[in-house]
Amino acid sequence: MRPLHITLFLLLGLACSLSAQLVVDSEWAAFTSMTQANDVVARGDDVWLATGGGALHYDRSTQTYRRFTRLDGLGGNQLLSVTLDDVGDLWVGTAANGLSRMRAGASHFDPPFLEFRDRDILTLRPHNDRLFVGTDRGVSVFLLDKQEVKESYRRLGLISKDAAVHALAVHDELLFVGTSEGLAWASLSQPNLQDPDSWNSVRNLGNVRDLVVNDGTVSAATALGVFTYDPITDQFSLDYNEEVVVGLGRVNGLTLAATADGNFMRRLGVQIWRRMGAPVINNVRAVSTIDDGSVWLATGTGLRVLGAEAPAPAGEPGSSRFYDLRIVDGDLWAASVPDDQQRSLSAGVYQLHEGSWTVFDKSTGMPNDELVAIETDREDRVWIGSWGGGVAILDGNQWVELDEQNSVLRGIGPNEDFVAVGDVQRDAQGNLWVVNVAVGIAVIDGYPQTQGYLFDQVALGQPSRLDLYRIGLAQAGHKWVASRTDGLVILDDGGTPFTGGDDQIVVVNTAAETRLSSNRAFDLIEDKDGVLWLATDSGLNAIQGSYDRTAGRFDVDSWRVYNTLDGLPSDEINALELDGDGHLWVATGSGLSRIDDGEVAFTLTSTNSGLINDRVTGLLFDEDSNELWIGTFDGLNRLRLGTAPVDGGNPIASSGVFPNPFVTDGRDRLTFSGLPLGATLQIYTLQGELVTSLDAGIGRGSVSWNGLNDAGFLVGSGIYLYAAQAPSSSPVRGRFAVIDGSNP
Repeated sequence: MRPLHITLFLLLGLACSLSAQLVVDSEWAAFTSMTQANDVVARGDDVWLATGGGALHYDRSTQTYRRFTRLDGLGGNQLLSVTLDDVGDLWVGTAANGLSRMRAGASHFDPPFLEFRDRDILTLRPHNDRLFVGTDRGVSVFLLDKQEVKESYRRLGLISKDAAVHALAVHDELLFVGTSEGLAWASLSQPNLQDPDSWNSVRNLGNVRDLVVNDGTVSAATALGVFTYDPITDQFSLDYNEEVVVGLGRVNGLTLAATADGNFMRRLGVQIWRRMGAPVINNVRAVSTIDDGSVWLATGTGLRVLGAEAPAPAGEPGSSRFYDLRIVDGDLWAASVPDDQQRSLSAGVYQLHEGSWTVFDKSTGMPNDELVAIETDREDRVWIGSWGGGVAILDGNQWVELDEQNSVLRGIGPNEDFVAVGDVQRDAQGNLWVVNVAVGIAVIDGYPQTQGYLFDQVALGQPSRLDLYRIGLAQAGHKWVASRTDGLVILDDGGTPFTGGDDQIVVVNTAAETRLSSNRAFDLIEDKDGVLWLATDSGLNAIQGSYDRTAGRFDVDSWRVYNTLDGLPSDEINALELDGDGHLWVATGSGLSRIDDGEVAFTLTSTNSGLINDRVTGLLFDEDSNELWIGTFDGLNRLRLGTAPVDGGNPIASSGVFPNPFVTDGRDRLTFSGLPLGATLQIYTLQGELVTSLDAGIGRGSVSWNGLNDAGFLVGSGIYLYAAQAPSSSPVRGRFAVIDGSNP
């Protein structure tokens, strides 16, 4: 046996003894709502949807879904169009984030083509060696082989310049274009389609929603009805106008029209249409047909089908907006809105269980859709604070309500039955503290309520306009409250939460404290050193001080305001969270920052990390898994902060080195994962000699190595040590095996 084989055998065995089986996973994960489908293309067993949260793939053979977002290479998550070209490459058009392609057989999108940045790509149509791209400003010709834009057509006959293009079709070398105000068509053999005179057009038809070619006939769905093209007269004529048509397709050789009323009409001949025996399906956005006769529909509520087995629900969250977050028995719960200011976006609360979402809203027994706050009681029952309907509690398998009739909560309005809840927090004794907006703060011992008390803000000397919003628990026993009218509010219950007479409210607004950056406060948190961090719409306040219960005042020792001059990406601070190492995470309107030892350490954005959207609206640290959940205005992120505290707190067990052993050949790379974010990693020989140093980079907890030392040579076979360190984080250490693959 040759010596290399002996070395290989020994190192393989040693490597297996060094680490258990490792599963390498990116530190970033993304979750969006792909319920709203804007376009669909079906071919064989593959059905692709362009959705408001990314690309959704449905495999008909396995009846399973797969989701693709920016983390999978998409230019953006807001997708408007999708198509497959002749070689099976998938093309998707985004809202102002370029054109993306995923090659046939691949599982990741290529870097986006940014020629279309700042353009909404509304429709796509492949034809031979080119892709026609319909945008909100005309049509562009994208050459598939050269991967570049050849030219654009912005004035189509009498159609207004830069009219939005919603539909495209090609037939007999004629390009048909459906725009926001009518139809245009031209021969592709003409030398200059950029000349408006090269186009025929019909205006005043309103928005052309769709175009389809079937059995040699081109049909267009317009605001006035379905028009068909006559090649002899070179004109379009009205063929159907009994219902508003929103999409066109084909079924069993006949042209199919989906109507705004949810019906489906088949064209049997010139101006002869008959209703198809099919269920009513509303809000159809696009239609795609497969050779087996099934018709696949993109709708505002997901994927639907005619003539085939219905796909199972995809299990999406109600929207891509995430605010208050909680972990309950291993499941993530998320609220869709923060308060009444976002009520038009309300979609209930969502529960993520084993990769699938369940939506709870008014249709499933909740008091309304405006669900803003989540907490659990001592029995692990979920409490949901609503805007107007009090608190909903999950008791077993049913929801029950606490409101003005069966608890200390009070309502406002003409009938005093509008119970607006801004926040719910549980204290160490298991009592639930509920912000009863425009009324005060209630404390309830559980469900059913046996003890309860309402700290009436008017009775305690404050006006009803005092807008209490978020509540936090101080180490000294009082309650911190963020107000959207008066900055910081302190509630002192006198140590007797269910007994009145010794309570007081202290307001610290800009009139009382000029250092306060704004009276509009959105969140607060107290760290282990007693520093209170207060988030406002004009900066982050770090306040060190003490509350004097006897005097009823707050004495300030130090006060500092962080804003863009200190490295924050925005002065709009939406949420705050502390991780297991004491780092403060700051959610802003333009990114996510981390503060270490009093200074901004780094900022994560959608351009330098896996952050799905820069407008960060909610944060939650999961201590058990050492993960940070990041709610944004366009999706949810999960960020692994490094190693999880497993095996009795030993972080080495959850860090990863893959592949181990590592066979060097100058091309493959060794990956170190589960490191502290932004760590610097050193590799050493067993004798302690430094081999090389590697930087993970901002917001990254993994780094790869090509096997070269600092001198640029491949290292030899053997066992190597590594150590990773980031500021204010615990070091991670381990070892791995290397096999010199360059030595035959």
